Amino acid sequence: MVEEKLQKVALATVGCKVNQYETQLMRERLEKLGYRVVPFSSHAEFYIVNTCTVTRSADKKSINLIKRALKKNRSTQILVTGCLVEAEWKKIKKEFPQIRIVRNRDKLRIERFLSPSNFIGEDLFIHSFSDHERAFVKIEDGCNRFCSYCRIPYVRGSTIRSKKIEDVIREISYLIKAGYREIVLTGVNLALYGKDFIPPLSLVDLLKKLLNSLSRDHKEFRIRLSSLEPHLIPDKLVDLLASSPFVCPHLHLAFQSGDDKILEKMGRGYKISQVIALVDNFKSKIPQLGLTGDVMVGFPGEDEDSFYRTCDFIKRIGFHRLHIFCFSPRPGTSAFKMKPVVRESVKKKRSNILKNLSKDLSWKFIEKFVGENLPVLIERKRDAKTGYLTGYTHNYIKVLIPFSGDDTLLSSITGKIIPVKITQANPGYALGELSYLLQFREKSYSSLLPAECVFQKGKRRFKA
Repeated sequence: MVEEKLQKVALATVGCKVNQYETQLMRERLEKLGYRVVPFSSHAEFYIVNTCTVTRSADKKSINLIKRALKKNRSTQILVTGCLVEAEWKKIKKEFPQIRIVRNRDKLRIERFLSPSNFIGEDLFIHSFSDHERAFVKIEDGCNRFCSYCRIPYVRGSTIRSKKIEDVIREISYLIKAGYREIVLTGVNLALYGKDFIPPLSLVDLLKKLLNSLSRDHKEFRIRLSSLEPHLIPDKLVDLLASSPFVCPHLHLAFQSGDDKILEKMGRGYKISQVIALVDNFKSKIPQLGLTGDVMVGFPGEDEDSFYRTCDFIKRIGFHRLHIFCFSPRPGTSAFKMKPVVRESVKKKRSNILKNLSKDLSWKFIEKFVGENLPVLIERKRDAKTGYLTGYTHNYIKVLIPFSGDDTLLSSITGKIIPVKITQANPGYALGELSYLLQFREKSYSSLLPAECVFQKGKRRFKA
């Protein structure tokens, strides 16, 4: 244990939900030993930077955090871990000789790098999620797909490592008891969960056992799935999402391109017709389904026809939110030297076109729900421009909610899932009102749900 004056530790994270989960785990292990976690902008005895290398932008953000830590105090100890370190550790160490490198395989024992005497056993579970109303839970690591543009199999490993079902249940049950009402399952390649077990299991097998266990003791929670590879989605997932009131009707698809020629060069292993068939099946069984996705612009060889086929595909699917990013040549990948190269100005132009398309599609999607009551997880953070409350529906619509109640009332609804009437559609978000707010302090969540939102016999019921 840390003795006498508490030593301060500051942590910063770049990148995906898996990285964010691992930073939370590092934080909890250090707090358990008596370290005091402070903001990264504060003075600390130790700085820990959890890096990312999925794009050049992620590399740059990671390097800037290292430089920020060095400016704080040249005598402080700086530990750098994560995927950029895994890919470029010799280069990083040469540029910043005063830092300590912690490889990915060692990051979850980070306390040993602060002091060799630190030891707290093998409890690799989180018990909260700092500054979040939803908790991310990592259930899988590793990817064996080796897409031509991606470094992840090299820095995270190509061997699939899945968390045991009983451990997933234990961790999530604890988080629900701690007050978290939305749990986001995440992994490096989430759809590959269970493929390393003997006999192999699937994500659906996990969800069934998880829901059977949790629903016996808890009634007010929801499970959201993070990014999925379209061609790896288990066949029975659609039926589970359609029937369970506890799994969010939302798919985030890492589709990357809407052009078969580009998908082949990327090494994605599927055709657009397969994704369309998959989504049509989900939509036919889940009318409220929210669809979000990842799309890359400017992959080598993407011409105007390829790009506009991607636009047409996005319209056909009806994604209501897109994560758009430009191709970055990653050293060590087969796409690093691919030709022809798309100019940066063209990438920027195409990215802006997709941003505008995403806004239009989000507006059309949200309009379907105007006048309906939807379950929204109320967040602590208010909208910066309006000061309104913010939250997300089960199908991942961002909702802004005017609120003039007192602090006591606000604290009673923050982090809770409550019914919100959607009053207006806008590009990227909805406006809503807390129709049942005044009753909330007196009654339970389930008693306040309007008939349109009540879950009965495993089915979602909504006002037509």
